[in-house]
Amino acid sequence: MELQTFNVTSRKEAGKGPARQQRMKGRIPGVLYGGEQPPVSLTLNARDFEFLLQAHTGSHAVLQIVVEDDASLSTPALVKAVQRHPVKDSLMHADFMRISLDKRIHTSVPLEIKGQPKGVTDGGVLEHQLRAVDIECLALEVPERILVDVVALKIGESFHVADLQVAEGITVLTDGTRPVVSVHAPRVGKTTESADAGDAAADATKSE
Repeated sequence: MELQTFNVTSRKEAGKGPARQQRMKGRIPGVLYGGEQPPVSLTLNARDFEFLLQAHTGSHAVLQIVVEDDASLSTPALVKAVQRHPVKDSLMHADFMRISLDKRIHTSVPLEIKGQPKGVTDGGVLEHQLRAVDIECLALEVPERILVDVVALKIGESFHVADLQVAEGITVLTDGTRPVVSVHAPRVGKTTESADAGDAAADATKSE
């Protein structure tokens, strides 16, 4: 993974009032913590941060945080949590955790389905059961996504976490028995079942 540079500034004022004022200016509050150092309150450009989340590694991006007004606070960091407005879905707050590039970290990586399962071609129904897995690796080895090739999946079969193919140095922490996707036989709808039951009842009435 490429280490993305992201510029922020330190934030001296806390509370809902200052945070609201920052959001009116297109910025959101954040916190940088971890690494056996005291937490640092930050403010960051909401549009730039949204673009970074959408264009790169989502909510668990690995970044080089550059604190513009205090270079001594700059550090590699992991986007640990993102808070959004419950209705508008706009960014509200971000948490960053300091990391060391030479130490393994725990993070989450999205799964991307690749291909059309044979079972779906044969009339089956695809169920997507897991969309991300937890992994451990060096920060610069975190993949943006892990591909799940489901082309060979037949009706009645599942692709499990243990079937994932990952690069050397990456350890998947999610339970290997968990299914990622499954292909089920098509279900008979209730309407069809009711119609069949009605036909059977009508036939029984006629025979009496």
